[in-house]
Amino acid sequence: MSEIQGIAPPDTSPEKSIPLPTPPSIPSLQTLRDWLPLYLQKTDRSLERLSTIISTPSGTDTALLTLCYTSLLASSVISSISLHRLHRSATDLIARITALPPNTTVIIDTSSIPPSRLLITAKRLKALSSLISDFRIFARLWGLLGIYKWGKRTVADPPEDDVVRRIVYTQVLVNIFFQCLENGAYLSSKGVMGWTSEKQNRAWIWSSRFWMAHVGLDFLRLGRVLMLRRHRGTEEQKRVDGPKGDVITERGEQEWRAAWAKEVIVNAAWAPLTLHWSLEKGLIGDFWVGVLGSVAGLSGLGTLWRKSGEM
Repeated sequence: MSEIQGIAPPDTSPEKSIPLPTPPSIPSLQTLRDWLPLYLQKTDRSLERLSTIISTPSGTDTALLTLCYTSLLASSVISSISLHRLHRSATDLIARITALPPNTTVIIDTSSIPPSRLLITAKRLKALSSLISDFRIFARLWGLLGIYKWGKRTVADPPEDDVVRRIVYTQVLVNIFFQCLENGAYLSSKGVMGWTSEKQNRAWIWSSRFWMAHVGLDFLRLGRVLMLRRHRGTEEQKRVDGPKGDVITERGEQEWRAAWAKEVIVNAAWAPLTLHWSLEKGLIGDFWVGVLGSVAGLSGLGTLWRKSGEM
């Protein structure tokens, strides 16, 4: 009879047949002291890189964008957990009440119930997200100047491809409409301009629709750029003589494709959000708004983080 591997003989005790896990060892005080300079150095390096990122307006906006949507996502998750716990507690309470004898008077003193810490945390995180969103809209009041500079640069040095050139010109135009409508709606909501609430709501919706048009045009631009890149790769690709030149060219191609893919991911995250804000009743809840916004923010922040490490 063949022996079955993995099964201990009958006379083997459980301690010998089943290896017990070794408990994790606690670092000694001297070891922690030796590690301290390393952790301080890493912390200092991270703070330096973060300072480099927020030293520019675009870097600050990207960091705030990430914090805004991650806070909203965390608020939605924490709120769901808290509501689930409250629902379970209420279900248990109802089950106990129904098990009581008939004609039993039940008095529930709600004044002694402590407030849910999770709900309070979720509320504060959502307030933080709203505050950051308000600040980012205020900072975009001067966005028309950036659009003007973008349009001037495009006219002075237009893309070589006719299709890409027309797409970019259209993007500049729709961004002008987006920025004007958002500025008017925001300033009116603060009492600076006199638009009615109905006009403000229409302006918010149409500004989001122009933003959605920009995202759609960007998909077309990225598709056209990829097609041109492939065409040039098959017919006009030039490589430096020698294996080293091939490696450099291949590395540059990989970096270009990574940057192109990241733009696609960011636009794919913004597309459903702009559609959601373009509808009067919306399309998705805070959870998915937080998820998609976090994807867009973290993608941009990751790029800035890597660049700050190269400086």
